[in-house]
Amino acid sequence: MKTEFNIGFDYSHQNKLTIEDPGFNDFIEYLFNSDLKLGKIEAGITYEKLSAYNVFIIGVPIAESYLYSEEIEYLTKYVNDGGSLLVLNDRGGEIENKNNLNDLTEIFGIKFNPDQLFDNENYSKDISRPIIKDFKKHFITRDITQIIHSNGCTIEIDKSVETEDIDVSAIGFSSEESAWHKIFDGEEWAEESVESAAIIAIGHFGMGKIVAIGNLSLFSGFHALYGIHAADNFKLIANIISWLMNKAHSQEAQLLQPIYTTVPIEQDLYYWMKEKLDEERWKNVEEIVNFALKVVKFRIRKQDSQDQEE
Repeated sequence: MKTEFNIGFDYSHQNKLTIEDPGFNDFIEYLFNSDLKLGKIEAGITYEKLSAYNVFIIGVPIAESYLYSEEIEYLTKYVNDGGSLLVLNDRGGEIENKNNLNDLTEIFGIKFNPDQLFDNENYSKDISRPIIKDFKKHFITRDITQIIHSNGCTIEIDKSVETEDIDVSAIGFSSEESAWHKIFDGEEWAEESVESAAIIAIGHFGMGKIVAIGNLSLFSGFHALYGIHAADNFKLIANIISWLMNKAHSQEAQLLQPIYTTVPIEQDLYYWMKEKLDEERWKNVEEIVNFALKVVKFRIRKQDSQDQEE
């Protein structure tokens, strides 16, 4: 799959998540600072448009701006052929947001429930902002101790879709004892307890990957108690982007394709690095980091060689 841009955003279905929305400035700035190129797909999704991107983000379509069946076919083929998909819904799922994301995600074994998750004991100032502390071990959940799932819906996993080329699983769950949800039962909203409800789903489909989350506020920079800067929310987002970007389906690809990862940088080193970038000694962060690693690699190999001679 030939790619021209790293990450594309759906602009064809009145998505809540857009590049220009000031509420998501910190998320978009993170992508830019990671030297990722961003783009949009407007006026309908096609396979040709999708093929320009490593990762495609659908950020909560609203107002009955539904995905067409042809678009769902293109998105499915895109993932099967090696593309990565990040699909976001929000509280109430399809019912409240008036979208048909499940028509797409159920192909991958993932369904957004028409509900809103609450927790009476583990929450960030309000029970509608549950603290999630139960995670399955995975690249995305590494170094994650807790996140805030504010005003979000839960997810259902369908293992029956799994084959040799398809797998799906949940990697983040609500608490076992104190969580409950308000769910639409087809006629009205009912309240009931829920144990270990899935809130993050991941899957492999053909050569591609998918991540689904029923919570948009995770990406917002406006709310310190439950947005991108709350708990380990930012770290989770960084891990998600890294996992979706990292795809190598052959030994040749492993040698040519970069690996995207996120590591904390000490402040004095970070500002020194920005100073050198302003001086145009290097083009970007990627060039500095790779240069530094090459120096370290050379020195360690040299030291190992000297140790063997002694």
